[in-house]
Amino acid sequence: MKRRSYLAAAIAGSTLAGCTGATPDATSNETDGGTDTGGGETDQPGESDGDPADEDDHEPRDDSSLRGTFDDFERLELWDPIAGTLEADREHAALGSQSARIVAAEGTQQVRIARELAEPIDVRAVVPGLALETDSVGNPLIRLRDASGDYRQYRQHVREGQPFVRRNFGHTAVSGDPDLGTITEIQILQWTGGAARTLRIDDLHFVPRVEQGRVQIQFQGGFETDYTLAYPILSAHDLTASTFLATARIRGTDGVAGDRMTEAQVAELADAGWTLGTVGARHRHLHEVDPDRLETDIRSPLEWFAERGYDDARYFGFPGGRFDGRMLELVGDHYDLGFGDRNRSHGYASNHLTLPRISGGVDRRNLSAEQLTDALEWTAEHGGITTIVFYEMDEDDAEALEAMATRLAQLRETGDLELVTPRELADEFVVDGP
Repeated sequence: MKRRSYLAAAIAGSTLAGCTGATPDATSNETDGGTDTGGGETDQPGESDGDPADEDDHEPRDDSSLRGTFDDFERLELWDPIAGTLEADREHAALGSQSARIVAAEGTQQVRIARELAEPIDVRAVVPGLALETDSVGNPLIRLRDASGDYRQYRQHVREGQPFVRRNFGHTAVSGDPDLGTITEIQILQWTGGAARTLRIDDLHFVPRVEQGRVQIQFQGGFETDYTLAYPILSAHDLTASTFLATARIRGTDGVAGDRMTEAQVAELADAGWTLGTVGARHRHLHEVDPDRLETDIRSPLEWFAERGYDDARYFGFPGGRFDGRMLELVGDHYDLGFGDRNRSHGYASNHLTLPRISGGVDRRNLSAEQLTDALEWTAEHGGITTIVFYEMDEDDAEALEAMATRLAQLRETGDLELVTPRELADEFVVDGP
């Protein structure tokens, strides 16, 4: 099934949901970018970045049979509710006739279900994902466990109002030394912090793993510091990036007041090999845009690009990571990629409209030098694709970018990391659809 056909069907199906807001999870790490720092998940003792899993105990084999839907949750008897309740939801489904609804009552700390596999599976060449829907906000986890209980963990962020579609999970933690060649159990869980939570899941699937780590550098909003601070630093290390413009705020000349780039500065970046994308015409969270103006806010940047001869700019970054079904459909109709999910080190995209990215947190808008280099080291060691986002920068951010660029150049030189562009992501790393 073609990308847009699958997503349109999935979005249409998700409109059955009547999601209502709830008190945000205190640990949701909400930022304007809707992203996170990409740090290793350490929700519970024993979880850490850990040592890489030993992948040398088995001869490599083709695991293409795992790719695609692994469980459509039509047979919930295969799953054991460890914490919370598990039941079929026949009114909300991303695939098939039902989804799995898992509920944590108020006062409980988590919801968790597990499936013990009849035969072990080899996941060295694949990574998992899920279709998600929730009534609040949370960070669902997938754990692939071996017979000893060691596991590799994957994570994504979901909030109320988002459509019931596939989401791209990032590899965020390792516990112990899991034998990825013989995974015997799959767990799906979410920490709730004592709040009542309802999470719907469907279409547990696997996509190919990206073995060679790849990094994309993005700048969101088209701020002038992309040109004055970031451009010289990256150029000195022979690195390029992407800048996602608020096209209605790009200045015609230096004489126009504002904190965004001029058209001449944008043109120089494009000539230097930078990719252009957009965060919408005005860089506003889309749920705050008047519904009558929403389509214009999403589509008009493409007219701006076309008028200036930029023919490879069909990439959209959702401000705040906020989107609903209509927004996702509009972006899918007009853009080649969308960025809205969180977390580092994802595999091939099972949803090309919600690609993950990482950025600063509540206290610091952009990542620190330590966080940036940690994301690079993790991606080099564990593989996957990590998109690192910067917003408007100051001198401290420039120092952090310099440290990251220095280390990235070293890792490229040793062959441990590669740069990846939005065009390459769209052409080479997308496997949408069941």
